[in-house]
Amino acid sequence: MADEKKNPLGSTGQRVQANVLRLREARGLSKKDLADRTRELGRPIPPLGISRIEAGTRRVDADDLVALADALNVSPATLLLPATFGDDPVKLTDNHEVTSRTAWQWSAGQRPAMDWEPGEGVSLAEPGADPAMAREAYEREQEYDRRRAEYMTLALPQGLRRTADHPLVRLTQQLEGLVEDIVGPRGDRDDRARWSRMALRRVEQLRLNLEEVGEALTHGDGLDEVKRQYPGMISHVQVGADGTVTNVSEPTGEGANAEDQ
Repeated sequence: MADEKKNPLGSTGQRVQANVLRLREARGLSKKDLADRTRELGRPIPPLGISRIEAGTRRVDADDLVALADALNVSPATLLLPATFGDDPVKLTDNHEVTSRTAWQWSAGQRPAMDWEPGEGVSLAEPGADPAMAREAYEREQEYDRRRAEYMTLALPQGLRRTADHPLVRLTQQLEGLVEDIVGPRGDRDDRARWSRMALRRVEQLRLNLEEVGEALTHGDGLDEVKRQYPGMISHVQVGADGTVTNVSEPTGEGANAEDQ
């Protein structure tokens, strides 16, 4: 107890404390039930230990965290982060705060822990855009891209990283984020109109890129180029004598990414 007073739980520890209680009750489990599950998993936490975790008087180490997440059938991130996804602030540390949207995407290996959305800021392409504001938005986007590139080098295993950093996947993620903003509670009518225009531009980019891939797949001479530009996307194809794709198997191994047949 004295140690807890000297070194109290931080914001993440407090979220774990609250989430264990919230999720245990949501699952309809007693403290003994949860304790029994952790014991079956080989990382026993007794009912008294569960009580102390929920009271904030027992710290949860990394092994406990994984066992509790497994026992509650959730991701470890579900214990570490709030049950929200939006613009509400989340303290990752005492000196670093991001939105809950960024925190969840960061935990999923999608982005660095930096608030920036593809619809943020202004573009010189927008009517009446302020050059200074557009420059600031551009510089922030460049900083985000630099940090994302650094993040992606180690945040995911190689095979998953190659797929996640695929240009088509990135475009799709940006489009998804814009659509979430358009239909969500963020911003006003002008913001939504701007996000809609940006989403349409990304739809066009995505269409052109997919047409390029499709064209290369249809004509066998472009297949090697597709593999070079999009590693991990295509593991095996067979092109018939007439130039059409006769067999596209589902990718396997590193960089595998299931394709629609």
